[in-house]
Amino acid sequence: MFKKKMVTTTLVLLPFLGLWAYKIVVPHQGDRETYLQMVQEKKQASSPSLSPISQVRKQVTKDIWFAQSDTSRLHYQIASKGSTLTLTPVQNKFVVLETLETIKCWMQDKLLQETQQARLIEAKTGSYNYHSQEFIAHDVFLSLFRIPGHTLPQVPLDKEEAFLKGLAQEVCFVLSGKTPKFQAHQFQAIMVKE
Repeated sequence: MFKKKMVTTTLVLLPFLGLWAYKIVVPHQGDRETYLQMVQEKKQASSPSLSPISQVRKQVTKDIWFAQSDTSRLHYQIASKGSTLTLTPVQNKFVVLETLETIKCWMQDKLLQETQQARLIEAKTGSYNYHSQEFIAHDVFLSLFRIPGHTLPQVPLDKEEAFLKGLAQEVCFVLSGKTPKFQAHQFQAIMVKE
């Protein structure tokens, strides 16, 4: 009797088991279409033919800190009235470049006993490359200040208080390591008497 019930149950369940195996093993047309669409999207994502994506932003501020060997930290602050952040697909990565307009950039050079030496960069245009961490500004007015305390000024300073000022065709710095590399191209300085 038990064998008869076992054979009957197996015969009843066998078609269901076969149908279940068929559904799992054999891909359906919808599955094929989904798979082909995923493959196509992956190809498009790694294709250089995709157009860049941009975002327009207002009143942008970037604060960057550098740890020094004496446990102090130098502070850089890049502020702009507006910017356009652009993501450009290149193979499997994105190049992220921010184009800035009406720029004021404070850079702490040295922290002294109770003062700091800081430079102020003012420019109409510039850019910041997120991958290379490179900042470039064009047609720059550059000022060097000795300021009390160790925090960057939050209010505009009188440019007459600068001990060195001048014009540069281009200013760039690369934010790598503990000391960023700073360059001013075609800089014409005016030394201020103290």
